[in-house]
Amino acid sequence: MARKKYDDDDGRTIVNMNVDGMKGYMSPEMQARKQEIEHLNLTKKERRALFWASYKLVAKSLLIFMTCFGLAILLVWLWLRQGI
Repeated sequence: MARKKYDDDDGRTIVNMNVDGMKGYMSPEMQARKQEIEHLNLTKKERRALFWASYKLVAKSLLIFMTCFGLAILLVWLWLRQGI
């Protein structure tokens, strides 16, 4: 959907709408980090590789956490079942 063009619109922003609590709010630190990432000029292939590398790192930690949690639940279940 194309934006409407107005004759009196010169593109200036009158009020900063980046206010804490509003949807899409970004802190100044996050804005600076986003600017740094945009200036890297990564290709689509590089961004995809970066995403998958970080995903694998998080997935490995999550898998270990879920395994430990499952073992804890199993041990509690066996402990409670023995008491009956």
